[in-house]
Amino acid sequence: MENTRQGILELLLELARIPSVTGSPGEAEAGRFIHSRLGELGYFREHPDDLRFIPVPGDPFGRGAVMAIVEAEPAVKGTVVLTGHFDVVGTEEFGPLEGLAFSPVEYTAALGERGLGGEAGEDLASGDFIFGRGVMDMKCGLAAEMALLAEAAADPSSLGVNLLFLAVPDEEVGSAGMKAAVPALAGIRDERGLEYLGAILAEPGSAGAPDLEGEAVFLGSVGKVMPFFYCVGAGTHVGRYFDGLSASLMASHLSVLVEGDPRLADRSGDETGPPPACLFLRDLRNDYSVTTPDRAAIFFNYITLTRAPAEVMGEMKKVAEEAAFAAFEQVKRSASKLGAAFYTPRPRVVTFEEFAHETDAALGGGTKARIRRLVEAMDPALDDRHRSLAVVTEMLRWDPPSAPMVIVGFLPPYYPHRFNDGGSEGDRRARKAAGSVIETARLEYGVELSLKEYFAGISDLCYLGFQGSAMDMLCVASNTPGWGSVYRVALGEMKALDIPVLNLGPSGKDPHKITERLRLSYSLEVFPGLLREAVLSLARQGG
Repeated sequence: MENTRQGILELLLELARIPSVTGSPGEAEAGRFIHSRLGELGYFREHPDDLRFIPVPGDPFGRGAVMAIVEAEPAVKGTVVLTGHFDVVGTEEFGPLEGLAFSPVEYTAALGERGLGGEAGEDLASGDFIFGRGVMDMKCGLAAEMALLAEAAADPSSLGVNLLFLAVPDEEVGSAGMKAAVPALAGIRDERGLEYLGAILAEPGSAGAPDLEGEAVFLGSVGKVMPFFYCVGAGTHVGRYFDGLSASLMASHLSVLVEGDPRLADRSGDETGPPPACLFLRDLRNDYSVTTPDRAAIFFNYITLTRAPAEVMGEMKKVAEEAAFAAFEQVKRSASKLGAAFYTPRPRVVTFEEFAHETDAALGGGTKARIRRLVEAMDPALDDRHRSLAVVTEMLRWDPPSAPMVIVGFLPPYYPHRFNDGGSEGDRRARKAAGSVIETARLEYGVELSLKEYFAGISDLCYLGFQGSAMDMLCVASNTPGWGSVYRVALGEMKALDIPVLNLGPSGKDPHKITERLRLSYSLEVFPGLLREAVLSLARQGG
């Protein structure tokens, strides 16, 4: 494992050959491979406790994170974290070439034989790109980090700082790997008296800024909440339409009001996040029926740059009230025009926290324990979002509502945004390191890098600190069905960890597409030197 162009390329191809699709046996295999390859290094044979496998608790696939630390000589407290994920998205869309998706050299050759049009075709013809699943997102970044770790392992005095490498699974879905690693990061810090100077994620820049021209260094990461609306209608036979109110109608109004609304796009300075996007909209029946739907759910992806969970909840509750009223008025007007009676009560809107308190009061207490037992009986392989919605469904059975309603809350996952306002020593250190990388790129490589405040690709950097308040923690926890049973984020531990972050990665295009590709010259000849400079800059400033 050498920190050279050829060494990084060879390691990249080894990693790419493992079909580490999120939630598959290949993902667990990739973790074992990384652990094994690092274990071959002499440093870790001599210091076996410095190489650790961190299992994801209760994971049905046996996945885990790999953590390896090389302690500097002479001893220092300052520690830089190099991190990335080894899971990738699926390959179904590769069609007849799916069998080559994890063989980049062969896949690139096959594309050359078939021919590609547009920009991807031009890049293929240039000879400077290799195609295949995971080559860009993000196994090249991992390979470069492993190579730098191997260099430090061969000479622990070379960087003047402790180097901690952390490779995680499940970044593409729920970040189970990073969530499992947070306590381990805190544990080894306390155990060895380390000071975290910064964490560097090696995601390619275009994954975090789709319209980016050239390459960039990122000082923070956007966050994400998943607001949901559980619509409870009043079912009725379709022949007696005005005797009820369709839950699907309320959900449809919510879709129209929230989807793509520019007013709901979060902003910070010159940067603007995308507006909310609907990820799920359906009635919750399993069978065909001529009764109008009395249960429907809809949830959205909501990117945050500055907005707190309570602010988002306030917005969503207001929208829910508008949508519920619009659906009610639509049916009321229709009934009036057709000379029909419409006596269904107007829907009310409550947060999940309010709904949970009402349910607990109606049952005389014990709701949390009932939810825990309910979740324990669920299939652990069931999607977390569906398990949370199932909690709401069951609670409605425990205390059936007498009138239509909309319940507003949050679903997993939750990613708190990370931003660098220069207010702390760590933030200033990270900003200075980014400036040093930009200067090195210009002077040594003739490359112009831009500085971006937010990596827009939703990353695991979100879990290396928490810049919110206790109220934010409470808002998320109390409004997520099954919090602590279905899903949990160690917000308190994250706040105590508080590692300044940077994203600096290789160059590529089209993540998650069949034309995913890596620019070889920059990624293997420029990026490794910039990664080293980022580490050295943090080391120069730290303990």
